[in-house]
Amino acid sequence: MKSRNLLVKIVTGILFSLLILSFAVWGIGDIFRGGGQAQAVAEVGDTVIDQRAFAEELSREIGTLSRRLGTPLSGQQVRAFGIPQQVLSRMISRAILDEQAKRQGMLVTSGQMQQEILGNASFQDGTGRFDANRFNLFLRQINMSEQAYLALLGEEIKRQQLTAAVTSAAVAPDSLAEQLFAYRGERRVADYVTIDTAAFTDLGEPDAAALQATYDSEGGSFMRPSYKEVTLVVLSVDAAAKQVSVSDARVAEAFEARKEQLRVPERRSVSQALLPDAAAAQALADRLAEGADFAAAVEEATGSAPIDLGSVTRDDLPPELAEPVFALSAGQPSAPIPSALGWHLVLVSEIVPAEEPSLEEYGESLRDELKKEEAVNIVIAQANRFDEELASGATLEQAAAALKMEPRRIPAIDDQGRTPADELAEGLPPLNDFLQVLRGTSPGETSTLSESVEGDFFILRVENVIPAEKKPLAEVREDVIRLWRDNEQARLAREKGESIVARLNEGQQLAAVAEAEGLTVAQTPPVTRFQTGQEGLDPRIPPQLFEIDKGEAATFAAPGRQIVVKVTEVLPPDSADREARLGRLTDQLSAALRDDVFQQFLAALQQEFGVAINQRLIDQVVEGF
Repeated sequence: MKSRNLLVKIVTGILFSLLILSFAVWGIGDIFRGGGQAQAVAEVGDTVIDQRAFAEELSREIGTLSRRLGTPLSGQQVRAFGIPQQVLSRMISRAILDEQAKRQGMLVTSGQMQQEILGNASFQDGTGRFDANRFNLFLRQINMSEQAYLALLGEEIKRQQLTAAVTSAAVAPDSLAEQLFAYRGERRVADYVTIDTAAFTDLGEPDAAALQATYDSEGGSFMRPSYKEVTLVVLSVDAAAKQVSVSDARVAEAFEARKEQLRVPERRSVSQALLPDAAAAQALADRLAEGADFAAAVEEATGSAPIDLGSVTRDDLPPELAEPVFALSAGQPSAPIPSALGWHLVLVSEIVPAEEPSLEEYGESLRDELKKEEAVNIVIAQANRFDEELASGATLEQAAAALKMEPRRIPAIDDQGRTPADELAEGLPPLNDFLQVLRGTSPGETSTLSESVEGDFFILRVENVIPAEKKPLAEVREDVIRLWRDNEQARLAREKGESIVARLNEGQQLAAVAEAEGLTVAQTPPVTRFQTGQEGLDPRIPPQLFEIDKGEAATFAAPGRQIVVKVTEVLPPDSADREARLGRLTDQLSAALRDDVFQQFLAALQQEFGVAINQRLIDQVVEGF
């Protein structure tokens, strides 16, 4: 047991060292001090990270995370997740490596960059060859010229070479991998019994003292939330839209202006063969003209199946292919088409015609959109008028009266927007915006006029606060009785489990004890300390088996039951694929070691070059999200 605990400490120490070093790289002082040039969020030696570059990279990072999560991130979430710090840290790391590369006079040849691009799988076609169209599409997607991309690629290659030179020799010792492999892979087998808490039914009824004690000890379960009494004015876009009238002529005019945007372009399902020269392309074209099957003829001519381009529009294709492809009939192979990549023969298997929009189809949705647009302008004008009234000294009620509006009184609403009836209050602005203002407004205060994500404006005044309080015992008596019963059943199950453990540790056999108690003995399969998801096995059992030695017993609680375990076997790691698994573990440890070395390298360079951070400019960028 002592050797195991020592190994845990060693591994934990390594992991904490890695974590501490990752924080130490930048230094606490640098992160929080101001300084630097007017538009530089950070300076590393002679390298400047300007505010615009930081804002662009932060925006890309937020966009990427939002797409992964399936929902836009709010500014509050961006700050809570520490995204600005992560982006800045990454940019500083690059700047440090760039400074070191300049100091060492590192160069990247055009051949190295060409090799990097040609070997990038994202720029290859179905045959594994470089596809210039894919490369150009990538450049269009990131809105970057080829020259600008090559410049960035050259800098990245330098960083990779510098990193490799520093970390390539870092390899985890075999002895560490062996010890950790044995620790992780050790297996244990145990016999166990389960004591269901529901089996204890003869509980009687709690007396007044027991009921009061349960009520007092679990008071947090019986609390009413704090409520606020609120006066609210909402300038709603939807409400304003209901008062707007849009003529048929205006709808028709909007339809004509947006007709091209509403049009669904023609799509074609396209597959192609790519040939190295005109002669090979013409030979294949001749075979197809004789009626040969396209897929079979292409595979025979090129050694691989046709390249499926999927369903494409005219704009999806490069100019040299677009016109010929969209001139074909379905099932008709094209003549050889030359391009920078070679010679193409194309087959269109399906044509989905363009869909022309009609006023009848889009008229009502356009009418609603126009109403909404006008309503937004109305609400903005109302908000400006409301602000002017407040600035002149008017109360919330007086400002509302000037707009012929009636403030709404909400007698009680909690910080989740719910009433004492546990229902969401009606007529609220978008909830997240409203709750943020509600939580930040103290009793007697009037909030500022705030805009929601949907374009509504709202203002509120907190009239009074009803403090959180415990519900009276009489009101929650039945809930308290149920809680008392649950607690009693859990106590009796725990005491029975402790009694069984004591008898086992005195030398009695689990099978005999279980029979006497009317319990059933089960056996675990060999499990490791980190094993989860074993079918039919409570996930709490494996970790418990590694807290005791062979032949020892223990008991612990699980939802609705108490479990007693006795370790019967201690086994070495499974020998199946041992070398491969040990190799993967060695690779993981080596990767962690390389990261450790790299972080120390960055920390040393940071001390040498110096890192200055302008927190004020960073905050300005973050406030914009």
